[in-house]
Parts: sequence; C-alpha cells; structure tokens
Amino acid sequence: MKMKIHLWFRVTSIIVFLQIALGGLLTFSFITPLPHIIVGFAVLAFAIVTLVVAQTLKPPFRPLQGLSVGLVLLIIVQIILGFTTLSTGNLVIAWVHLLVAMGIYGMVIAGTFMSMRLDYRSREQSVPSVGPQA
Repeated sequence: MKMKIHLWFRVTSIIVFLQIALGGLLTFSFITPLPHIIVGFAVLAFAIVTLVVAQTLKPPFRPLQGLSVGLVLLIIVQIILGFTTLSTGNLVIAWVHLLVAMGIYGMVIAGTFMSMRLDYRSREQSVPSVGPQA
C-alpha cells in the first residue's frame, strides 16, 4: 500500500524536529556530532521520498511539488553548511545553519498542512452524495 503524501510530510516533519533537538544537544556538547549527522541524512532520505511522491501525484498539485523540490534543495544546502560549521567552527556559518533549519522546519510543517488539506479535499470529492438524484 502506497503511503499518502500527507503521511510522508508528517513523518518528515517529526524527523526534522528531532534533528533540531539533536542540533541543540550538539551545540551544548551533550552529544557527539554523529547522531546529528546520521539523522540529517535520514531527513534528506525522507525528503527525497516525499519529493518523489509529490511529483507523482495524480492530478498534479503544483504548490506541493514546488515545496518538495525547495525542501530537498534546502536540506542539501543545510548539510553543506553543517559540515562547513563542523570543520571550521565558524559561528556565522553556524547561525546560518540554524536559520536554514528553521526554514526547513517551516517548509515541512506547511507541506504537512497543505497535503492534509489536499487529502481531505480528495476524499470529500470521492464520497458519493446521499441526497436525491435529479
């Protein structure tokens, strides 16, 4: 059974939230970078699957398709920023890394609600009416 797009966005948003929490733990030296790196690549993997599912929607829903492309691109930028921060320790890059993380989180939350609304509307249209037929 194929998972619906709203479920992919929902799971991705949960993993992004976990990733942000791990980033905070890493910032204050409660964990090593490895868990943050592993979950970061998991976020990318889920975002790619979400992108594929969004691109294959029938009928196509352009806002969600664009959002999913932007999400994957922003996550790739985020990974580059993360490794740059890790190797240089540059605080400006670290702050940009945090701000991009907030943008990613906003995008997955927006995608979750947008896709839930799309799913609700498609179910609403597929239910036959109960009233008298003219």
